[in-house]
Amino acid sequence: MGKIYVIGDKYTTNLYRLLGAEGEVLENPELLPDRINEIRKREDVELLLITYDLYNVVKEKVEEIIAGMKRPLVSIIPSPFSESKPIDTKSLLMKALGLG
Repeated sequence: MGKIYVIGDKYTTNLYRLLGAEGEVLENPELLPDRINEIRKREDVELLLITYDLYNVVKEKVEEIIAGMKRPLVSIIPSPFSESKPIDTKSLLMKALGLG
């Protein structure tokens, strides 16, 4: 079974560490693409969680990297500092079906 690795702010990272995940606090979002490339070389990491606040700053660079990745699976997660807005599930479903 693979590991979960978290990159984010100190609160989110420490929370996931308490749950058994590995992680690191990253203050500079510009370093995120390099960190993703380093972590993807690890054989033991199956899931990479990145906080939205870091991802949003360098979204285009990160999307280029993760577009062709098979592992680890990358998921963007909210942090305590993220703006929250309701999820439009109908719109997401229509896009997934190729209708929107």
